[in-house]
Amino acid sequence: MIDRIKQELNKVPKPLIASVVYMAVVFFQNGVNLITTPIFSRILTTSEYGITSTYQSWYNILTIFITLNLSAGVYNNALLDFDKKRDKMTSSFLSISITLTIIFFIIYITFKNQIKNILGLSEYLIDFMFVNFLTAPAWGLFIAKEKFDYKYIKPLILTVITFILNPIVGIIGINLFPNSKAVAKVIFCGLPTLLVNTIMLVSILKKGKCFFNKTFWKYALSFNIPLIPHYLSNVILAQSDRIMIQKMISDSAAGIYGVSYNLSMVVQGVFTGVNAAWIPFTYKSLKSDNYNKVGKYSNILLLFIGVISLGLIICAPEIIKILAPIEYYSAVWVIPPIVLGLYFSFLSSLFGNIEFYYKKNIFVTIATTGAAILNIILNAIFIPRFGFIAAGYTTAVGYVVLTIAHFIFMSKIQPQKIYDTKTLFKISISVIIIALIFTCLYNFLVIRYIIIFIVVLIILLNLKKITKVIREFERRE
Repeated sequence: MIDRIKQELNKVPKPLIASVVYMAVVFFQNGVNLITTPIFSRILTTSEYGITSTYQSWYNILTIFITLNLSAGVYNNALLDFDKKRDKMTSSFLSISITLTIIFFIIYITFKNQIKNILGLSEYLIDFMFVNFLTAPAWGLFIAKEKFDYKYIKPLILTVITFILNPIVGIIGINLFPNSKAVAKVIFCGLPTLLVNTIMLVSILKKGKCFFNKTFWKYALSFNIPLIPHYLSNVILAQSDRIMIQKMISDSAAGIYGVSYNLSMVVQGVFTGVNAAWIPFTYKSLKSDNYNKVGKYSNILLLFIGVISLGLIICAPEIIKILAPIEYYSAVWVIPPIVLGLYFSFLSSLFGNIEFYYKKNIFVTIATTGAAILNIILNAIFIPRFGFIAAGYTTAVGYVVLTIAHFIFMSKIQPQKIYDTKTLFKISISVIIIALIFTCLYNFLVIRYIIIFIVVLIILLNLKKITKVIREFERRE
């Protein structure tokens, strides 16, 4: 029996196995966050929860400048270009982040009061943020390398251990410091991850034994510095809402929005993990001129992403009731647009991967920067008028614009057809329509679940036909 299972698994493409495992890993990460949200939303006030959400937003924004996000696009390209010098290259890349973190920390110490006022965070949280800036890139590089080689055992084990310990240590910390719950939650929840990141940092530097290498530094900096607007814009699309809600409304409103965002992070984490595992497959397929293979499996992948998105949107009211007390319930109306935005973020990444492969970074930067600026403008107009719910819809619009821009630029870079755009368009329109229908039915629980029951029944009754269509599709080249 075991041998038969192994034989069947050997028939499955490694990229597909890796994608599924990494999707499961990220789903586990966000699942833990989801499960612990009811605990922390009851321990913390909406204002305290807002502080933790704001901290995370600032961390995600500042890490772009301070670490240059070197574990992203440039590292995948470097793994191809420096295949026989991976350890030295990785160590050298990590040393860039270490150097920049030290420089920015000196700047922070020099202008401490001004920076604290801008961020709206305590000194303890900012200091802890810099400790993470120093160590987190090591984990990012490790994960990127494992994904590139379709390896997943070590990341799986380490992720499970840290994400089980994080909330446990966090709850202990909150009980130890009841007068500083928000600070305790951030710091203590991050300690297990910080320990693993530190071990990775030491391991990479020890193995590579290369702190500075002119070739590697020039390669990394010339590739990623022009991409700072791109990475920053991506983070702004995802994170600026909470900061603007905090500034324009209150910490409490940011906290309520943060709960809905934490729920949406479940799918965002899955989408990010799938794309990260998908990038090596895309790169290697393009390198061998196997365009049809990329397009064929992308249709299935996007359909799967759409189903996950709709599943969360449909069940949002019930999930919110489980996750948080009644004062957080208004967060439910933000979930549909946020999830739709994340769906289009994934779709745009499929097009953006092509731009990265051909190293046309300027197009990537233009697309994401334009979408981010649009998002900020729309937030500034609609948040004061319609409250924090408007932020979800402005984010969705931003991601739709981003997708269109990436598609246009990708078509210019590679005129040869890679994706089945008609199928991708049909899937996307269907996801939007179904999402809007079920959003209108949030207050009609019985009707909503009757429709779900009918749809599931139709699928089950036609399962053989659906399976046959999928098999025929897989045979096509």
